[in-house]
Amino acid sequence: MQWYIRRLACLALVAGVLALTASASEMKIIKCCTKVSVANVTAPILGYRVQRKSPPCVRAVIFETTEGEVCSHWKEDWVFAKIKELEQIRRANKSTTRAPTTSSA
Repeated sequence: MQWYIRRLACLALVAGVLALTASASEMKIIKCCTKVSVANVTAPILGYRVQRKSPPCVRAVIFETTEGEVCSHWKEDWVFAKIKELEQIRRANKSTTRAPTTSSA
C-alpha cells in the first residue's frame, strides 16, 4: 500500500512540474511586432519607435497612437513622411522649451 501511495505522489509531482512548465511557456509574452501593416495609420499619432529585426520580431516602425500601438512597414513612403513630420515637431518643441541663457558681465 505504501508503495502505491509513493508512486501516486511521484506521479502527482511530475504532473505538477509539467503543468507549471507548460503554463510558464504560455505566459511568455512577446512585446514586439511579428508582422507589419502597410495601411496608413488614421488614429492620432503620439510618437514612434523603430524596432530592429530579431526573430520572432520583424523590422518595423511602431507608431504610438491614441488607440494603441501600430506596427508599420518601415519601407512605406507614408511612414518616412510621418517620421519626418514627427521629428520636425519634436525639434520645434525642443527649441521653444529651451530657456534663454543670460550672461552676467
